[in-house]
Amino acid sequence: MEETIDIDYSRHYSNWHKDTQEHIESTRKFYDSKILPYFPPDKSVAILDIGCGMGFLLNALGHAGYKNIFGIDVDESQVKSCQQKGLSVSLVKDTVAYLKENRGRFDVIAAFDVLEHIPPEAQILFIRAVHSALKVGGVFIASVPNATSVLASRNRYLDYTHYVTFTEVSLDFVLYNAGFRKIAIHPMEYVRFSFTITSLIHFLLLKFFRTIRRLEMIAELGTTWGKKVPLSFNLISVAEKTSTE
Repeated sequence: MEETIDIDYSRHYSNWHKDTQEHIESTRKFYDSKILPYFPPDKSVAILDIGCGMGFLLNALGHAGYKNIFGIDVDESQVKSCQQKGLSVSLVKDTVAYLKENRGRFDVIAAFDVLEHIPPEAQILFIRAVHSALKVGGVFIASVPNATSVLASRNRYLDYTHYVTFTEVSLDFVLYNAGFRKIAIHPMEYVRFSFTITSLIHFLLLKFFRTIRRLEMIAELGTTWGKKVPLSFNLISVAEKTSTE
């Protein structure tokens, strides 16, 4: 009989996220500017956040006025953190089973930095379960690491539990084969700039090296693909369920 090991994912998560009021406020501002524009304006929609972590997205959604919001996660310490904040979050070890038990319940399902943690052979089945849990007209909003980013290799191996990174083509492929037909994929950046000298230097350096990277893409892929390949650190997709099939 093989020995099983319980993984404490908070060890990795704590490198970037702290359960402090200052960090909660900082992440809320990030979600307000970068993520919430992808959510429907109707504040009564039912929203599920898969892999909700310490509840930063849920906090931002609640602050923005969304009232029907839920989260699930496989990590006990992070679920406990959410519950201590008064968020509606449950510990769910089998996400696919949970989604199948909640067919047609949600208007929006979010999965930020989740799909890359799922073995490739299980990703389409996982997203099909997401599709089943959405109402017709509902949307699946997901972010994944971008395989074309200059830091793609670091992003792939930075997290011990990552299996893959995605291109805009491979992400579209898994979403389509999971049943989604109306799919939009956009570049997603975690970096935010402010009106300081340090931030200005950061902005200029990023623009400079991204320009070089763009020229490299054009040289390697030609102008048709080279001009449009996303170079951002992550990708974000918005896929709408258009039918029950």
